[in-house]
Amino acid sequence: MIRFVSPIALILLAGACAFAQPGHRGPAPGPGGPGGPGDFAFLRGEFGFSGKVVTGAPYSAQAVTEFTQTLADGTHIQRSSTASVARDSQGRTRTEQSMSAIGPLSASGSGSRTTVFIHDPVGGMSYVLDPTAGTVRETQVASKGPRFQGGGPGSGARSAPRPRGAADATFGSRRGPAAQTEDLGTQVIQGVSAQGKRVTRTIPVGQAGNDRALDIVTETWFSPDLQVVVMSKTGDPRFGDSVYRLTNISRVEPDPAQFTVPSGYTVQQGRTGRGPRPTQ
Repeated sequence: MIRFVSPIALILLAGACAFAQPGHRGPAPGPGGPGGPGDFAFLRGEFGFSGKVVTGAPYSAQAVTEFTQTLADGTHIQRSSTASVARDSQGRTRTEQSMSAIGPLSASGSGSRTTVFIHDPVGGMSYVLDPTAGTVRETQVASKGPRFQGGGPGSGARSAPRPRGAADATFGSRRGPAAQTEDLGTQVIQGVSAQGKRVTRTIPVGQAGNDRALDIVTETWFSPDLQVVVMSKTGDPRFGDSVYRLTNISRVEPDPAQFTVPSGYTVQQGRTGRGPRPTQ
């Protein structure tokens, strides 16, 4: 079932479709979805979905997601996913994810599949690479949107923009269940200063067919310097628990080659109807 797939894998699978829409800025997933808003907020920003471009704050890291669900009979279902992520000083980003086969694909002996996403706001292009097939789908994207200048501690880098129409105390009926927000202060995570908050969303009795109120709790730690979520935890009684974190964070400028398409790949133009052509 889809809910058993790790949150990162779901977003990466959807990413290929999203990249086919230049300037796509779709809404964030609902507050009750598996993985919670912390994971998705990070990925939306890194893939360029949010329209935000962060410059002057290069880094690379491993993004780890762990998902656990406990069934009524006590059975535990656990999934984990690790992605390599990087961003250079110009705001170009790269995410490389290996997804293991599940369900029927796993039974058939299909191995893991690696997908690479490159978002280049400088060149106004996004790329989805399939290293196994040696193909890349490239899509022209709008280079507009807010820009953030990163920096070291005390640089005054701006925090993440709040969603339009969202309030700290409640999200209103159209955006989801009522929410209460608690400030968790600041702590250092993986060598990075992060600001924390805990959001508790309550689904009233009967709203989802539930005979008791349900609390969905998300704890998110956001780095103003890097402009990314470095850790988030979500507990949802309907789906399970997930933990997302950045590990092995390095603030050294990544190799520029990571943000270009290797030679020899067959290029497929997004939404142009043209046939594939080889790279030079």
